[in-house]
Amino acid sequence: MEWARIGGIAVVGLTALLILRAYMPEWAPLLRMAVTVVSLGLTLSLAATVLAYVTELVSATDALDGESWVILLKGLGIAILTEAAAAVCRDSGEGGLATWVETAGKLEILLLSFPLIRTVMDAVADMLDMV
Repeated sequence: MEWARIGGIAVVGLTALLILRAYMPEWAPLLRMAVTVVSLGLTLSLAATVLAYVTELVSATDALDGESWVILLKGLGIAILTEAAAAVCRDSGEGGLATWVETAGKLEILLLSFPLIRTVMDAVADMLDMV
């Protein structure tokens, strides 16, 4: 139910922000930053729970080796951070910069995934050699 708490804080913060912006616009950025920091803290605690669960799942399965899981988790982290950075750029009115941030994130994930791609290609080649 952490998502409900984060969503509730966002809605209450947005309502307060709209009211504050009408009467004291100079305080609106501070309120926005405060709501963002609180939401980020709650999101990070949720992410820590997910990471603990994934770590438990990785140790319980032999489907992928540890290096593959590290690559997948790094890719997930890059995707989340790239999306957040692009959203900040868009909120600041810099849509072009947001597009380049997203492109850089996608290229970074592609570079990170080359060892996995190589492993899959080697496995397929080995299967074809058996036939």
